[in-house]
Amino acid sequence: MDPLSQIITLLKPQAVFWRVVEAHDAWTIRFLPSDVVVFGQMIEGAARVERDDGAGLDLATGDFMLMAAPPPWTMTGGGGGAPVDFKAAIADPGLLVSAGRKGTITRFIAGNFSFAPANADLVASLMLPIAHVRATDTLVARLGALLSALGDEALADRPGRSLVLDRLLEVLLIEALRYRSSAIPGSDRGLLAGLADAKVGRALRIMHEDARRSWTVAALANAVGMSRSAFAARFTHIMGMPPIDYLANWRMTLAKAALASSNLPMTEIAEIAGYQSVSAFSTGFKRATGLSPKFYTQSLAT
Repeated sequence: MDPLSQIITLLKPQAVFWRVVEAHDAWTIRFLPSDVVVFGQMIEGAARVERDDGAGLDLATGDFMLMAAPPPWTMTGGGGGAPVDFKAAIADPGLLVSAGRKGTITRFIAGNFSFAPANADLVASLMLPIAHVRATDTLVARLGALLSALGDEALADRPGRSLVLDRLLEVLLIEALRYRSSAIPGSDRGLLAGLADAKVGRALRIMHEDARRSWTVAALANAVGMSRSAFAARFTHIMGMPPIDYLANWRMTLAKAALASSNLPMTEIAEIAGYQSVSAFSTGFKRATGLSPKFYTQSLAT
């Protein structure tokens, strides 16, 4: 299994909430800050997204966006109207529609994804703060086909509509995570950029395929056909951390997943994390997470 597939498998993403929202004429929706990944797709019309941190983007029909743990933000259409809280708009759709006439209509899907709590922090390694996929981007035909199917299904009233939308959203999340536009600042850094690089990508696959092996920087450099210093510099530049630090983080990720979802003996989990003894693993795990393995497992159950 390739590194991205491994990580997404551990994340266990699912769309836990989504709604098709309709708004007429001029409107503004206010969203509270969130610690999850929110998404939206414009089915009909256009809107402007403005975040309280100063970032913003324009959404046209068919566009899709993802935002990881966004600050407070607004979504505006038709020149803007009095702000309506998103939860209030969901509870009472009439707050956004015109009585007796429809005027200019805007429709979009809005929702959020949840991830397995043990490794939800992995999302930060995959996502930029904002991912904006334009429907007009001809370089993302697969994603465009998914967006078209999502919009079509959202407006239809077919049997199984909810189930189909849930599955489409899960696949769309994966495709959106894989999408990196060169126009987005920071797209040349991080895991996806590393996987796209021939040398760094090969090193990542090696580490993920055999995380228990006692890798050294020299061994990894030799495996990808580079000098030790050149490899270390290239890996650190793209990934934002040295190769051995990445390996240590990945091993700890595997250990957290094992603690959360298996009954493996602690000795084996310690080996997964690259430790020769349970005591050394416990010390290292607490240094990385702030909790002992025992208390970490208990925290997931509460």
